[in-house]
Amino acid sequence: MSDKGTVLPILALLLVGGALAVALAVEVGRIGAAWREASFAADAGAEAGAAVIDRDAAYRGELLVDPAPAEEGAVAAALAARSRDGRTASADADPTRVCVTVRQPFPPGLLGSVAGGRLITASACASPGQG
Repeated sequence: MSDKGTVLPILALLLVGGALAVALAVEVGRIGAAWREASFAADAGAEAGAAVIDRDAAYRGELLVDPAPAEEGAVAAALAARSRDGRTASADADPTRVCVTVRQPFPPGLLGSVAGGRLITASACASPGQG
């Protein structure tokens, strides 16, 4: 019985396994970067929306958000922050805070045939404050 050539299939499996591990590491890194980007956009939008205060309340000494213009400003800021194709943003404001949700498509990469495309969602809230 000859053991000639038995190392070749094991070596091929190790190479394929190593390549899949590297591809998975790259995909996890890309997903993390895309989530940080969406989170940054949501935070920027929430902070911009919280900066839109009600002038009448401010003259009375209260810091309150003006909801309708705050929502518009929050969405505009979230979409402008490092803008990506397909990114959408929505905002919800009340007199005390502004919350922004950003949805951003994540295109498939190295493992596209296995993982496919995903939608990344990040949310952030902010309130007006003196500082």
